Amino acid sequence: MKDRPIARLPIPPQAEQDPILAEMFGRIRAAGRRVLNIHRVVGLSPQLLRAQATYAAAMREESSLSRALQELLILRIAQINNSEYEQSVHRGVALKLGVTAEQIGALPAWRNATVYDARQRAALGFVEQAAATGEVDDTVFAAAQAVFAAREIVEIAALTAWYVGNARLVRALRIEREAEPA
Repeated sequence: MKDRPIARLPIPPQAEQDPILAEMFGRIRAAGRRVLNIHRVVGLSPQLLRAQATYAAAMREESSLSRALQELLILRIAQINNSEYEQSVHRGVALKLGVTAEQIGALPAWRNATVYDARQRAALGFVEQAAATGEVDDTVFAAAQAVFAAREIVEIAALTAWYVGNARLVRALRIEREAEPA
């Protein structure tokens, strides 16, 4: 039986021999993480993958936002943009970081749920509008300003833009999602 392709573009067997990819994938594996299909596909342009990885790491690890809040927002952005790929990658991460299964399950109807605090609600309102159209109305923006510093609002907007872009990339290249870890 032939292996199913992971995307519209073929990944040559020798791709991981590229020195940039070998180093990057080695670091991912050394950290106990999986090399994902999105890494392999973007890795067709190794320098681009390296630049993306640097930006993504800064966005996650140097942010003033908690990782749990970031993951909650990533899941909502992925839902809004119909990115089952990003949802499948981030559900487990969110759970490991303290987002509850109840919070994840309530995301599609978050406005009516009682499982979110004021910061989560303000951030969810912001990303819902920003991820859908790019526009955030004055009322939603003011709600975010009431609970977040300017730096945090920029970080929420950047996170939204990144994951909207990822959703588009995954769909355009038809990147197959991995099986979710148990």
